[in-house]
Amino acid sequence: MAITKTNSGWRADLRSPLILGLILLLALQVLIALGQRLSNPGMKAATPRTPLITLAAEAVTQIAIEGSDENDQLLLSRTDDGQWVIANLADLPVTGAKVEQMLESVTALKRPLPVATSARARQRFKVGDENFVRRLTLTGADADAQSETLILGETPGFRRLFGRPADDPAVYDLPLALADLSSQRDDWIETGLLRLDEDIISVVSGKDWTLSKHADGWHLDDSAEALDQDAVRDLIMRLANLSYRGVLGITDDPAYNLQAPELELALQFDGGGARTYRIAQAQDSEDYVLKDADRPYYFKLSEYDLEGLLDLDRSKLLVEPEPEPEPEPEPEPEQEQEQEQEQMSEPEPLSEPAASDTPAQ
Repeated sequence: MAITKTNSGWRADLRSPLILGLILLLALQVLIALGQRLSNPGMKAATPRTPLITLAAEAVTQIAIEGSDENDQLLLSRTDDGQWVIANLADLPVTGAKVEQMLESVTALKRPLPVATSARARQRFKVGDENFVRRLTLTGADADAQSETLILGETPGFRRLFGRPADDPAVYDLPLALADLSSQRDDWIETGLLRLDEDIISVVSGKDWTLSKHADGWHLDDSAEALDQDAVRDLIMRLANLSYRGVLGITDDPAYNLQAPELELALQFDGGGARTYRIAQAQDSEDYVLKDADRPYYFKLSEYDLEGLLDLDRSKLLVEPEPEPEPEPEPEPEQEQEQEQEQMSEPEPLSEPAASDTPAQ
């Protein structure tokens, strides 16, 4: 029996003018919707894996770091000799290697696929124009070059931050750590500004004493008293390695108590140069404040930083005299009488007869 091939008719229906027209109309609507989505500046997605920041690290001359508080702002600037300073704190030097490392991390970022693009997501992840955790603005040396701003928000994990360039509405998951982008100046400052080569210190003066270095060691001026050379060397070492925890600012405050310092020291150096320190404990604080006469900064120190200096006085620099031997205590009258009675009561020892007194046989 022959099997006849039946025609279902659906292929013919697809070729009908009505169906073809509907298919073309649907394709046109899809293209129109896609074009509108891509042309909307609020929804435009940048090409992935392109640089997130176009400025090169070596081209950046200024970095502004802002926190969520309007007073929480830091401005780092690169000087003509390549050093980094805090521009809004009288050009206080900072740790240049830390700044360079941060710049390398930021300028090396590549644009990943976005995790969100809506305005609601920007607010939720705290990467909005006004609602942010950190805002980083890089400026190049070229006056015509525009600054580039990176807005950073919440962290989705270890050493990761949600962020976006200011001109890009998409939110990205970026390999950055908030601690490396601190807006606190004490996290950036160079803490060795007070350190010295101890060999250049030639004179140290306190309240009522002055030490001078000579070929045979240290001497106490206007005094023949013997100095404890080990104690003096320890003092010089502490002064040469003096450190601090932060900088309070460049304006004096009555709460610093520097009008009545606990310690004043003056140092002079071989070949010229000098320093004068005033140190006091801040009001209602465990911290101390140090002011160097030649610098505008008020340094914050801990009690540990000032170990061996706060209790410094002239007597601690001198050789301790050897204690005199204590005289034997005189016996009391009762003890003397008892000793005399004991001597009187003791029997006298018998003397042996002399050889001449022996009777002859």
